Amino acid sequence: MMILTANEKCVLRFLATTIGKNMSMNDIGKACGVTSGGSYKILTKLEKEGILRATPIANLKAYKLDFESEKTARVLELAFMPDALEGRVRLRADDLKQLKAVTKACVLFGSYITTKKEPGDLDVFFVLERKNFEAYKQASSKVQDITPVKIQDVVQTTDDVLQNLKKGDPIVVEALRNGIVLWGFDVLVQVIKNASQ
Repeated sequence: MMILTANEKCVLRFLATTIGKNMSMNDIGKACGVTSGGSYKILTKLEKEGILRATPIANLKAYKLDFESEKTARVLELAFMPDALEGRVRLRADDLKQLKAVTKACVLFGSYITTKKEPGDLDVFFVLERKNFEAYKQASSKVQDITPVKIQDVVQTTDDVLQNLKKGDPIVVEALRNGIVLWGFDVLVQVIKNASQ
């Protein structure tokens, strides 16, 4: 099994959420805060592994995820898996577990996971099937009762996510690029794969 560094995860998640655009080594390095040397090393490694495909454009190479390789989906799932959850994030993850039965994926994002001070709300991105929406509303109301901060939820079906990824919707892109995925790694990867075709 492949072990991914934080920078490799960043590169993979960046490419996963940049649908239909040609991204050069410099674009990717800048977006992930990696030096051009570091970016070159990561991209070369992922290309050798068959996870990325490089296309020459003028005097540059444009990189994309290569979903023709079965390995790509597995490695992308790893890129979405968080390191150990700690502190308030772990507590909120425990609160949200009750929604696992009615949703396909859950991602924490926004100020709650990025700032040190106490944020006023918790941004959560859920993917669910349309038929489960009522059950989700009832379950989320119970979860809100036990959660000490207001939950700001973004609720979408897999089709919604696919369309919003293709459009580059800033909320969906932010959640998938920088969020903490609690469950549904395989669901998110499948949507990204479908959006990339």
